[in-house]
Amino acid sequence: MPRFFCFLALLPLSFSAQAQLRVSPLAPAAVPVALRHSGRVVQALRYTDRTGTYTVLATQSGPAADPAAQSSDGQRADLYAYQYSAAGPAPTWQLHDFEADCPLDIQASFRPRGLTVTDLDHNGTAEVWLVYRTTCRGDVSPSTQKIIMYEGPHKYAVRGTTRIASGSGPPDGGTYTLDAALRAAPVAFRQHAAQLWQQHRDE
Repeated sequence: MPRFFCFLALLPLSFSAQAQLRVSPLAPAAVPVALRHSGRVVQALRYTDRTGTYTVLATQSGPAADPAAQSSDGQRADLYAYQYSAAGPAPTWQLHDFEADCPLDIQASFRPRGLTVTDLDHNGTAEVWLVYRTTCRGDVSPSTQKIIMYEGPHKYAVRGTTRIASGSGPPDGGTYTLDAALRAAPVAFRQHAAQLWQQHRDE
């Protein structure tokens, strides 16, 4: 009988951890000015989990002249992501990636709806997912694509290329690899990463 009561006592805690995750979109114009960042805000949201309330921004610089380029027509494009707690304007984590010294078509951009939040392992701590592409190309070839996920301070990554039609032959690209952290993560993380990759894979 005591074991039965212990099991019942744990149930509310489990349901509470799952119910604590709340996510709401945040319009770029509504981002507090105190949250200093580089680039233009393209996606933003606010969420609350068992550890607190956070704001997440995904920003892009767009193509610009690269002062460090080897040629006069070299361009650079940067993207960033930031998470801020309600406690202050300093990020709890931040991400920066870029394409540089590119005289061709350049891209460094988040995918539409590429910023999402989950709690797949139901521990009450949110997972923040970011999907983006970078490329420098002058032909029809795959782009670099990455999925980065943070659960608290822990970072996980998927890296690969987009899939693109290649005339009448088979598509080019579309493969990816998981980093060591994600390979050792809960199965639910890897399954969700695979679903996101399939969703954003094709150009």
